[in-house]
Amino acid sequence: MDLIVTLTTVFTLLAGVSSYVIARRDLRAGAALAVAVVAALGTGLGFLFTVYLAVVAYVGAVGVWLVARRFLRKPGPALLVAAGVFGVGLVGSVTVMSIALSNM
Repeated sequence: MDLIVTLTTVFTLLAGVSSYVIARRDLRAGAALAVAVVAALGTGLGFLFTVYLAVVAYVGAVGVWLVARRFLRKPGPALLVAAGVFGVGLVGSVTVMSIALSNM
């Protein structure tokens, strides 16, 4: 149990800090903090249900954010695309984990 709590805390903090650093380049401090909090909570709560699949969804969303902000030139639409990818990734992760657990 201690390992799960430790890993959840570590991945939640890493998601929050890295999201803030990445978002701060394009957004004001308050908006970057909001992005970081949402990313950290989503990754942390997703990690509790899906273990490592939530981290994969987060990394995919960050990759999409970094590519989308180059092509879209504005942070708002790029952030929406990345949030959509993150949400779909989390829902997909929960679905995969529930199917895996139901077939055990």
